[in-house]
Amino acid sequence: MTFIVRLRMDQSKKKRNRNPNWSELCPDLLRCVFKRLSFIALNRAKLVCSSWHSASKHCVPTSNQIPWLILFPNNEEEPNNSRCVLFVPEDKDKVYTSRHLGVDFVQSRCLRICGSWLLMLNLLQDLYILNPLTGERIDLPDTHNFRQYNRAYFWIDSKTKDYLVIMMQSTLSVFTKKGDNKWHDTTLLGWYKDFIYSHKDQKLYLDQEHISVWDFSGHNPRRDGYLDSIWFNHYDFPSWLNEKGEELYWDKLLDFRTRIALTVSGDVLHVACIVQRCKTWHFRLYKTNHMERKWVKLDSLGDEALIYDMGVTVVANGIPWIKRNSIYFSGLDHGRKDPHHIFVYDLTSQKMEPLPQCLFSSVQFSDARWFFPC
Repeated sequence: MTFIVRLRMDQSKKKRNRNPNWSELCPDLLRCVFKRLSFIALNRAKLVCSSWHSASKHCVPTSNQIPWLILFPNNEEEPNNSRCVLFVPEDKDKVYTSRHLGVDFVQSRCLRICGSWLLMLNLLQDLYILNPLTGERIDLPDTHNFRQYNRAYFWIDSKTKDYLVIMMQSTLSVFTKKGDNKWHDTTLLGWYKDFIYSHKDQKLYLDQEHISVWDFSGHNPRRDGYLDSIWFNHYDFPSWLNEKGEELYWDKLLDFRTRIALTVSGDVLHVACIVQRCKTWHFRLYKTNHMERKWVKLDSLGDEALIYDMGVTVVANGIPWIKRNSIYFSGLDHGRKDPHHIFVYDLTSQKMEPLPQCLFSSVQFSDARWFFPC
C-alpha cells in the first residue's frame, strides 16, 4: 500500500513538472515576445502576473498601423493631472491612460504631432519633443530670439530620432535639426497658411498664394520650384445648387479652411473643408495633374486614409480597425474640446461617423489629436 501511494505521489509530481509555470519564464525571453505585441495585446499581457508586468515596463508595442486619438488633460479642471487618455479603435469599448508625463507637461500645449511624438511649448516658451507612450523627451535649443511665432512644424524619425523643427514668424523663419545646438535663420519669409514636409525627398511645401517648394537636403534650404495656386471653391460643397441654394449655403456656413497633405506615394493634396452652424463638416480633396499643371478634384482616396492632424495619408487596405477612403479629424480650433467635432469622415457617403460616447463621457479634456503610433 505504501508503495502504491508513493508511486501515485511521484506520478503527480511529474505531472506538475510537465505543467510549466509561466510566471517563471526568463525576463529576456518575455521582452522578446512583448516587443512583437500590439498595444492592446501588450496591455493584456501585463495583467497576467507581477513578473510579466515587470518585464513589460520598458517594452514599446510593435509598429502600429491604426490611427489613435489622444486626449490632453484639462488643467483647469485637474491642475495636477499629467496623464493623457488614449482611444484605440482596436478596443473601442475602453480608454487607456498614458504614464505620468511630468509637471512641465501639465503647463505645456501641443503645437504639432508626428507619429507618436508631440511638439510641445511650455509656459516659459521653451520647445521640446515628447513621446507620451515611452516618456522620451528631446529638449530643443533656446528660443529667446523668437518668442512670438505664427506657425510651427516638425518631423521626426521614430527609429533614428532624426528630426526637423521649423518655426515661422511674419518676418523671421528658423529651423533646427538633430545635432544642432541653435536655430538657423532661413529666407522663408512671409505668412503661410500651411506647410508640410516630405522626408523621402527632403522637400518642404509652403502654401501661400501658390505652393512653394523648398529643398532641405543641404545645409541651407533653397527654393526648388512651386505648384500652381488653387482657390477655395465653394461651388463644390452641398447646398450650392441655385440662387436659393446660394443664400442657404452662406446662411449655414460658419467657417471654411484649407490645408495641404502628402499621400503615401508623395503626391501633394489640397484639402478643403467647411463647417456649418449645426456642427456638420464637409470635405473636398484636390490633386495636381502633372501633365496639365492644374488641380483636379479627387473623389476618393482609394485604399488610403488621411490623418488630418498630421497631413499625411496611410495605407488602409486590408487592415482591421482603420477605415479606407476616410479622413480622421479632430476639430481644429472649432472644437478640440467638443466631441461633435471629433470624428471619422467617410468620403464615400460624405458623412461624419462619431466616436463611441464612452470615450468622452467621463473625460475632461483640453485638446484632441489623431496620431499614428509607430
